[in-house]
Amino acid sequence: MPSVSKMKAKSVLFQNKFLFCASLLLSFCGLAFICLWSVIFDCLLTLREGSLIHKFWKVIPVALETEFHLYNWTNPEDFYNLSVKPRFEETGPYRYWQNERKSDIIWNDNGTVTFKQMKYWHYDNDENNGNLSNKIVTINPVPLAASFILRNWNYFFKKGLFVTLHPFFHNLQLTQTAGELLFDGYPEPLIKLAKTVPFFAQCNFPNWDRFGWAYNRNGSTEFEGTYNMGTGINSTFGEINTWEGKKRTPFFDGACAEVYGSAGQFFPRNLKKDVVKLFSSDLRRSVNLTFDREETIAGILGYRYIADDRVLDNGTIYPQNRCFCNGECLPSGMVNLSNTRHGFPMFVSLPHFYRADPYYGNLIEGMKPDPDKHQFSITIEPMTGIPLKVDVKIQANLYVQPVPGVLMFESAPRFMLPVIWTSQTYEIGGFHAFLVFLLVNLSVICVSVGVCMVVFSIGAFAFVVYKRQTKYLRQEKHIEFLKEQNIPLKMNFEKM
Repeated sequence: MPSVSKMKAKSVLFQNKFLFCASLLLSFCGLAFICLWSVIFDCLLTLREGSLIHKFWKVIPVALETEFHLYNWTNPEDFYNLSVKPRFEETGPYRYWQNERKSDIIWNDNGTVTFKQMKYWHYDNDENNGNLSNKIVTINPVPLAASFILRNWNYFFKKGLFVTLHPFFHNLQLTQTAGELLFDGYPEPLIKLAKTVPFFAQCNFPNWDRFGWAYNRNGSTEFEGTYNMGTGINSTFGEINTWEGKKRTPFFDGACAEVYGSAGQFFPRNLKKDVVKLFSSDLRRSVNLTFDREETIAGILGYRYIADDRVLDNGTIYPQNRCFCNGECLPSGMVNLSNTRHGFPMFVSLPHFYRADPYYGNLIEGMKPDPDKHQFSITIEPMTGIPLKVDVKIQANLYVQPVPGVLMFESAPRFMLPVIWTSQTYEIGGFHAFLVFLLVNLSVICVSVGVCMVVFSIGAFAFVVYKRQTKYLRQEKHIEFLKEQNIPLKMNFEKM
């Protein structure tokens, strides 16, 4: 039976071997953290089914605050009086909370993912919110759209057509509640009637019997279209490849029709202080946002990009933007979306004509542009491409102009009639800000942890060597002592 001393010796030997092996493993892991942190970073920012980032991408975990501001037309009775400017007052905001999820997801073999976006808006019942039952006066958009579509047609043909349709096209203005103008819609039989008239077939009117600026968008996937974007596997994560299955939209000509940039939720990594590119399904086009300044959000440094004159120009300032005109090359500050909205003469700008040519504001009253309230901006963490703050603002306007042959608009003034502007805001915080902070500092964290592991493993290895060396020296001294005392070594070790 082995002595206690021998069992103790074996235990110490086992502990030393274990500590030695553990120190080697710890050292290997530490070096892996130091050398492979970029691989870990790439894996975390690659979209795979079931991954952490997939969870945040498929269902956006926070509701986005969305505010709608409707313009009330205060003097429609003076429409034909060219000496009186049209006056408008802003109403609202009517606050909603937007939730978004991806649907119809298809993972493709080429490292891309195809999907649709489903958005839901929920009215905020806070007592300080705008009342959806407020009455709003605005122009009747359907007759205006009809006159715009036929504006270049034969005079006598237009005259005869609108005389025939006069029972339907006799109200210049309409008064509806804010809720009806937004999501609820109001009865509008003219849309179905227009679908039966061959001359309007090119406009592809929806099969609606109601009209509202956001009617039928709640819970629908159709308006946003079908996206195909990179996942980071043999592709650029977050970058759009096609929209509605094509690399060009049918709404603009030349380079203006090209589909490129971010799909909206993630941007390219390692951004520069120049331009970021974004595809907007609302605008049906890609836009280039320009670097404005650095700003810190939730303790994280970000780059702020804004929509400047280049985004809203029609070729007045930047000749290459002329292909956005769609037949109406107006002064800078308005983008013609009539081709994207079934022929409605819709032009978008920043709220209150901010950054637009003074020409528009001089034709009407009530616009109060303010850079602090009306700028379109996105702040992005440059290394990861993750948005830190979103402050998206856009205004829809209807182009009013005289149209010979159309009685209602033959003597009309020419101006942009503001209809609605929206503000969508989000700022990262809490747990999500903590995750981004970890991603941004992943290299420092991995290297620090790796160095600590290597140092600890070296310390453990040195401790093992020290213990073995100490034991060896003790044995040597003990043998020397035994020799001096003339004690047989074999007898002594048997007692040990």
